[in-house]
Amino acid sequence: MNLYREAFLNIKKFPKAFWVVIAATLINQIGNMAFVFLMLYGTQHLGFTLSQSASAFAVVSASMLLSGVLAGNLIDYFGAARMMIGAVFLNSVVLFIFPFIHSYSLVICMCLGWGFFYGIYRPASQTLVSYLTVDGLHKITFSVYRLVINLGMSIGPAIGGYLATHSFLSIFITNGVANLLAGVVLIIGLSGTLWITHRPAINQKKVFTIKWVKYDSALRWFLIGMIPVSMVFFQHETTLSVYLKQNLNLPVSFYGWLFTINTLMIVFLELLLNVATINWPYRINFILGSLFITVGFAGMYFATTMLHIILLTMVWTIGEMILYPSASSYIAEIAPVERRGGYMALFSTSSNLGMLIGPWAGAIVMQQLSGSVLWLVCSGLYAVVT
Repeated sequence: MNLYREAFLNIKKFPKAFWVVIAATLINQIGNMAFVFLMLYGTQHLGFTLSQSASAFAVVSASMLLSGVLAGNLIDYFGAARMMIGAVFLNSVVLFIFPFIHSYSLVICMCLGWGFFYGIYRPASQTLVSYLTVDGLHKITFSVYRLVINLGMSIGPAIGGYLATHSFLSIFITNGVANLLAGVVLIIGLSGTLWITHRPAINQKKVFTIKWVKYDSALRWFLIGMIPVSMVFFQHETTLSVYLKQNLNLPVSFYGWLFTINTLMIVFLELLLNVATINWPYRINFILGSLFITVGFAGMYFATTMLHIILLTMVWTIGEMILYPSASSYIAEIAPVERRGGYMALFSTSSNLGMLIGPWAGAIVMQQLSGSVLWLVCSGLYAVVT
């Protein structure tokens, strides 16, 4: 109860603009369902092969990676609020057009735009959130931010699954409408505030975002360390489902319940956990968070029952709750104020790179060797991180 009280007292300090961003992010995430069903849409509705649909999915991911590299300068120069609004409106245009495109080459082009605009919103919103709180409370701030993202993602795909049984068109339209609503909330909620016109780097010398990796050694080593952690963490979205089915013969429905466990833990425990650890040094947060994530996946080597998998899911979720709010907070605090968008974009890029490489490499290890070897490799990556 003391932790709940302390969390509530800290949250009361957040300005109105913070809650506007949180509300827009929640709406955006609830509507974020088309991406989840892209491969199913390609194979079942458009008649593409599995490899073609997988390639379209990879193009979206690669485009998100590209936007992370390029968006930093845009966020700092044009302002985080403007980039958020522009991203959701442009993304909605892509989503409204997407279901009327049937040519594979045009679908790939649309995926490029989709991933690029979708990839801008996250670092832009994180940048604005970092401006709306003070140093020392960033961990609480980003815990609330992650809470609404996970809450939205627990709702959106469920709605999308229902819509998919009736019409794939409705998934894209609903996603597009949600983007528009998020943009309207941002415009109305932030109008009359300084944040709608805030452009921190307008008078600064233009420096390409990626060059900050060269200039700032703390940033460089942090980003390098986050790549292998992300490679391990994102196994839960790809190879884990195959391993549970092929190696342990567990039903697909059980795999879906693991996401429910993960989301419920984040919604109810992450904020309290970060209040309790708010004064921990960042190095401790990074080491412990990475350790819990690694143990959660490396432990799959010994797992034989549903209970084992559930317990391991709880372990890597604890790691996620410790690591990721601390990582966002760390970036917000080491970044020069006028370059915070660039730093957040680079952080997003490192995570996206891990998400792109990890599942691909994990699938190769699983196919060429075995699922058990994959989990041993995951444990080895922790040594690289530390």
